[in-house]
Amino acid sequence: MRVQRIEVENKPYPLYLLLDKEYQLIEPVMKFIKYLDNTGKSPNTIKAYCYHLKLLYEFMEQRGVILNDINFELLADFVGWLRYPTATNVIDLQSKEAIREETTVNTILNAVMSFLDYLSRLGEFKSIDVFKQAKGRNFKGFLHHVNKGRYQKNVLKLRVKKKQIRTLTSEEVKQIIDACHTKRDKLILMLMYEGGLRIGEVLSLRLEDIATWDNQIHLTPRDVNVNEAYIKLRKERTIHVSKELMSLYTDYLVYEYSEELEHDYVFISLKEGYFGKPLKYQSVLDLVRRIVKKTGIEFTSHMLRHTHATQLIREGWDVAFIQKRLGHAHVQTTLNTYVHLSDQDMKNEFNKYLERKEHKK
Repeated sequence: MRVQRIEVENKPYPLYLLLDKEYQLIEPVMKFIKYLDNTGKSPNTIKAYCYHLKLLYEFMEQRGVILNDINFELLADFVGWLRYPTATNVIDLQSKEAIREETTVNTILNAVMSFLDYLSRLGEFKSIDVFKQAKGRNFKGFLHHVNKGRYQKNVLKLRVKKKQIRTLTSEEVKQIIDACHTKRDKLILMLMYEGGLRIGEVLSLRLEDIATWDNQIHLTPRDVNVNEAYIKLRKERTIHVSKELMSLYTDYLVYEYSEELEHDYVFISLKEGYFGKPLKYQSVLDLVRRIVKKTGIEFTSHMLRHTHATQLIREGWDVAFIQKRLGHAHVQTTLNTYVHLSDQDMKNEFNKYLERKEHKK
């Protein structure tokens, strides 16, 4: 079983297909991928769905079942198998850690349910009801008066443990930036920290996207990026940054970039033999890994984004502005992810309250 990348003549970007162990095309998945492409899903989303469905077919192969055998019980087994893969009919009595977190399992399950729902709509699969009526307690939706606050809940989805978003201190950020060897590397990390950008958004930048005279960065969705870096949700937005960051960008162009390139990607490889090629996702992951080893500060690229968002919240930014800056589809995503106050936050606010109270006397 393998995911195969293919180049399609009339497509400016690659597609991904699923092959069985004999390298034969799995037709239902191919139909689904075509549907995803036709409905505007990004190449990265299609690639991820392909890998998720690969797990479903590996599970079916291990269990000795075919697609039409899938029922509610097998789907429940699949969810368990994703966390604790075991051979058929083998019960492991020893306690062990799950190999996938709840959020990852739920993401895979969503892809599988979308696939099965698509086949059901085609009449090629008998639909499976995995939903139950649940009552919302947190807020009233727009159609609350119609559905009485009830919504459909997938009973197979795992409950995700609430996690406190881990962020970096200003001193840790300084150490991380100072540990970079090149201006390019500093610029990449600063864009994720000061601009709150994702890796894909950073690597998708072209020279025309950066307005140095106005300290603005325009995130522009494109169908074709040779380094396969894309903007999530394909949503255009503008990020305002500091003069210091723009000065770093200018220095990078002057001292490390080349005017003789046949493309206009901002971030390029500086390695001998690869110089000038658009930088890829793995290169940024390798950069972070090197700096973690050098500084001893455990962090991820996304933690820089988390730190930026948390700082904005602490500075009193309206959550709607933060949502737009980060490129979240819904404001609820911003609220759920970032509006979690630490003990120190509570202490600081209480001290402010005491100060105001003292001034009123």
